[in-house]
Amino acid sequence: MEHRIDPWLILAVVGILAASLATLHAAGPVLGSGLLLRQALWGALGLLLVWALSLPNLSFYSQLAPVAYAASIAGLVLVLLLGEDRGGNRAWFAVGPLTIQPSEFARLGVILMVAAWLGRSRSQRLSLAGGAMVVAIVGAAILLVVLEPDLGVALTYLPIAAAALWIGGVPARTWVALTVLAVVAGAILWQSGLEPYQKERVLTVMDPERDPYGGGYQVRQSKIAVGSGQLVGQGLGRGSQSLLLFLPAQHTDFAFSVWSEATGFLGATGLLAAYALLLSRIGWTALAAPTRHGLVLAILVGSWLAFQVVVNIGMVLGWLPTTGITLPLFSYGGSSLISTCVALGLVQSVWRHRLLYS
Repeated sequence: MEHRIDPWLILAVVGILAASLATLHAAGPVLGSGLLLRQALWGALGLLLVWALSLPNLSFYSQLAPVAYAASIAGLVLVLLLGEDRGGNRAWFAVGPLTIQPSEFARLGVILMVAAWLGRSRSQRLSLAGGAMVVAIVGAAILLVVLEPDLGVALTYLPIAAAALWIGGVPARTWVALTVLAVVAGAILWQSGLEPYQKERVLTVMDPERDPYGGGYQVRQSKIAVGSGQLVGQGLGRGSQSLLLFLPAQHTDFAFSVWSEATGFLGATGLLAAYALLLSRIGWTALAAPTRHGLVLAILVGSWLAFQVVVNIGMVLGWLPTTGITLPLFSYGGSSLISTCVALGLVQSVWRHRLLYS
């Protein structure tokens, strides 16, 4: 029996959302019950959007792409001019009790535009001009996000560009040249462009124990929380790191630490299995895509989400620098959750309309 909506993808999404809500419920005495209610409402809206956005066909999204991209760039410009300033970051619009982060939604416009551009290409291999266009589409958005400044969100645009160039058949020698150039530029920056205090900050990111009560505090507390969960965890709402507020940003950047402390190795493995299922179904959708446009769209979404999952988990475990990148569908936040569900709705459009071309 052919399904209009991929049931395995929906199962993964529901499982991740359920784990997120369980974590917020357990943290109610510390963080307040309002977070749970808002996240539940956003989750319900997100699931509805996954279904609703699967209905239009790919031609509709191809035609929508220029408008969506223009609106994305306009939103990023406007937030720099009119956005709410939080600690030197101008990345949000305040709308009554709600805050909207345009950079989360602008990523969708970038994905739609790049997918439409590559989908219309008659050649499987990008020309120099075509590659430059892809870089310009993504680069313009990255520049505006960096100006907010929000380096964490800006980084999540990079896998979109990398995946697009890979699909476009950029030769291996070009990747090698870009890697060498990046290494050389990094070495020059380290030797001549950074002040001593900036170098110390980088070294602390790489080795949190250099400053365990300063720059390395978050990662140190996160690793303690994950390790204290052992095999089966301390139970939801019973983790000492979470309850005593030793762990900062426990409902956003370090939500996985709270879950691991509460449910242990088994719970953490179960959550990672849900993400593996989600990403594998996106990959399967890409393979089943009826057109090049659908293939590109699914791969771009999958690359972005895979990058964000890997970086957040690596950050929580102290393997990667702390960048402020959240865990999709799990970390608290309406803009992040809704934008992720919109992206999954686009993937489901590819899945649904594969039947029309089979």
